Amino acid sequence: MVSQVLSFDEELNEVRTYLQAEIRFKAGSFDELIHYYPDSLDKNACPAIVLAVGRACGVHGKPMIRLASIIQYIFMADQIHRLMADDLDLAEDKRQFPVLVGDFLYGKFFLGLCREHILGFLRPLAEVIATMSQGGISRWLAQGREIGREEWIRILEQERAALTGLAARLSAELAGAAQHIQDVAEKLGWELGLAWAACGQGLERPMVEAYLAKARHMAQEFPQLLEVSPLLELIDYMSAELCPKEP
Repeated sequence: MVSQVLSFDEELNEVRTYLQAEIRFKAGSFDELIHYYPDSLDKNACPAIVLAVGRACGVHGKPMIRLASIIQYIFMADQIHRLMADDLDLAEDKRQFPVLVGDFLYGKFFLGLCREHILGFLRPLAEVIATMSQGGISRWLAQGREIGREEWIRILEQERAALTGLAARLSAELAGAAQHIQDVAEKLGWELGLAWAACGQGLERPMVEAYLAKARHMAQEFPQLLEVSPLLELIDYMSAELCPKEP
């Protein structure tokens, strides 16, 4: 559950229910097979970005729920691939298992595009998966040396902001929004992804707050004819999770 009430909570619940029904294995449940412990943002941020942008553009319901699920498949697949351990004491099948499950989720994302007849989204989504992998490679190559702020930002842009930015853009595109609205949506999603990733990386709070402020500014760039309140709800939710007020 999210930490505050959102106007699209019901749709978020539908995304979670749909994913639970789709991610099943004969050998056992997902939770039994994979030691993956997502927090609130891991579970909700990507779908919430899709749903909030869709509502701002006047579209909600099944099309947005399915797109939100597709984006979440990609996010989860990337996260689970990162669980692969290099421990030589582990049996090979156990070391490789996260890769197999991650690949299963990537297959689900492609199947979702086919089911929803939105294969036109395949190319940008495939490109963003490649970008995320490049970020992971850059992180791995940087092990054992000190990384400056600028390099961290480049890695976080590849690993997270590229996906959240594209999620917002595709939501606006699916809603039939004009090109300039898609551009604004992508910038909003990008800044939210950077805030999220910067916080997870342990970068300083003022940097996280600056990205959130940029996202709020982008929400105000949406045309007055559109409903921006879902976007502001989204930003408030992520702000509360990333920068909770001190007691």
